[in-house]
Amino acid sequence: MSSEAKKVDPLWLYFAIFFALMALLIATVWASYFDLGAGNAAIALTIAVAKAMLVILFFMHVRHAGKLVWIFAGAAFLWLGILLSLTLTDYASRPPREVNPTYSNQTSWPIKSTAAVP
Repeated sequence: MSSEAKKVDPLWLYFAIFFALMALLIATVWASYFDLGAGNAAIALTIAVAKAMLVILFFMHVRHAGKLVWIFAGAAFLWLGILLSLTLTDYASRPPREVNPTYSNQTSWPIKSTAAVP
C-alpha cells in the first residue's frame, strides 16, 4: 500500500459534474436539431469527448492517479483517435450511394418476403 493519503473529493463536486454532464446531454440533443452537414458530426464528437473527459477525470479518479494511469488513459484516447480517423477515412472515400426516389425503403436484399404479415 502507498503511504500517501487518498484524496477525497467533496460531494458538491460530484453534483456539479453531474449537472455539467446533464447540460452537455441537453447540448447534444439541442445540436441535433440543426442541419449543419458535416458539422453535426464534429459538434457531436466534441461534446462526447467533453463528457468522456469529465467521466474519466472525476468518476474514474484519473485526476488523482499516478503517471502510469495517465499514460494508459492517454494511450486509450490515442487509439480511439486512430480508430475514428481510419473509420472516417474509409467512409469519406466511398462513392455516394444512389437511392431510387420511387422506392424509399431500398435495401440491398432484392428478395421480397412471402410470409404473411398479421
